[in-house]
Amino acid sequence: MSITGVYTDVTPKRRRVAATNLEHCPMSTPTRPTPSDVIVPAPRQSSGEAPVLVVAARPDARGLAAAEVLADRVGGAAATSRDADLETRLRGAAKVIVLDPSPVRARLTRDRAFTAPADPAARRDLLSRLAPHQDRVRWMTSPAQAA
Repeated sequence: MSITGVYTDVTPKRRRVAATNLEHCPMSTPTRPTPSDVIVPAPRQSSGEAPVLVVAARPDARGLAAAEVLADRVGGAAATSRDADLETRLRGAAKVIVLDPSPVRARLTRDRAFTAPADPAARRDLLSRLAPHQDRVRWMTSPAQAA
């Protein structure tokens, strides 16, 4: 038997074509429609308040200094997690950015905005204070998220 004979023996004679009702869908088009009931909250702005509030999870002066660095970049105001007027400032801000780098990230980065890690107790306290405003809160743990 020749090699071509072996090839014809193992090659299927007939290919099965399964009938499907799927249309051709290129990768760039969505496979399912976007829900029509999604509500995007409108940014809230109060007179005299910054549209962006940068809150440091670390509640001391080092955390405030880090929050001020990022607040200067984004054109907002800075606060710490234990500020007395934090609730009022949260209600007036259109967007809230929380700085919460890990201790390893804080040691390895040169970006001054991410050099103040918080302890777990301060983080839990801030989570409970931010719960009513979670639709406007964004947590940043590294400089790569700022881009």
